[in-house]
Amino acid sequence: MGPVTVGIDVGQIHDPTAIVVAEQITEKTGRTLVREGGTPGAVWEEPETRVVYEIRHVQRLPLGMAYPAVAERLAEVVSRIEERDPQTLPWVLADATGVGRPVVEMLAAALGSGVVLTPVTFTATERYEWGTAGTAGEIRVGKAFLVSRLQALLQTGSVRIPENDEARLLGEELRDYEIRVNQKANLVAGAMRAGTHDDLVTALGLAVLDEHAGRFGEGPRIWI
Repeated sequence: MGPVTVGIDVGQIHDPTAIVVAEQITEKTGRTLVREGGTPGAVWEEPETRVVYEIRHVQRLPLGMAYPAVAERLAEVVSRIEERDPQTLPWVLADATGVGRPVVEMLAAALGSGVVLTPVTFTATERYEWGTAGTAGEIRVGKAFLVSRLQALLQTGSVRIPENDEARLLGEELRDYEIRVNQKANLVAGAMRAGTHDDLVTALGLAVLDEHAGRFGEGPRIWI
C-alpha cells in the first residue's frame, strides 16, 4: 500500500476550506530499463516504474466554518484512514499562508502527536524549500512551483481523480485555474474568473507536492 498525503487549504472569510487525500501508487509502465554497474561489464534489466497519485477523498467544507470545526473534520478524515490500517501515518500538509501559525497549531492539536502536520507557506519564488520551524519542519514553496508540478502530473496522467460530485467541482476549478504575470513581473496563480474558487486545486497541489511522503509511513487504499 502506498503512502497517504492529506492536503488542506484552510479557508478564510470569503473562501471555503478544502481537503484532498492522495495515495501514492508505484506502478509498472510496461517498459524495461537496462542498468549497468557493480562489476565491470555487469548489465541487467528491470521493469520501469512511475508514481501515480490516486485521489481518495475530495471535500469542500461549508463557507464560514469555524476553525475548531475545521480541525475536527480534518481529524475525522485522518482517523478514518487510520481505522483502515492502524499502521498508517498520513502526512498532512496545511496551507498556513493566510491563516497563520495559531490556526495550524489548532489543526495539529486536533490530530494529536501521532500524525505529522507540516505547515506550508506560499512565496513569490519558484522554489521548494524545507525549513526547520517545529518538529514537523516547515515548507516554503512558490505557487508557480506547485502549479507547474500539478500541471505536469495531470498532463502525464499521474493524478487520477474519482468520478463523484466533489471531484467534478475540482475538475471545474482546474478549468478555471490560470497563471498570469502581474505588473511587477511576478507569477499570479489562481481562480481568475469572478465567483470562482481555487481551494480544491490548492489542496490537491499540496496532496501531490512531494513524492517522499513514505518517510512518514504507509497508507491504505481507501475511499473515505
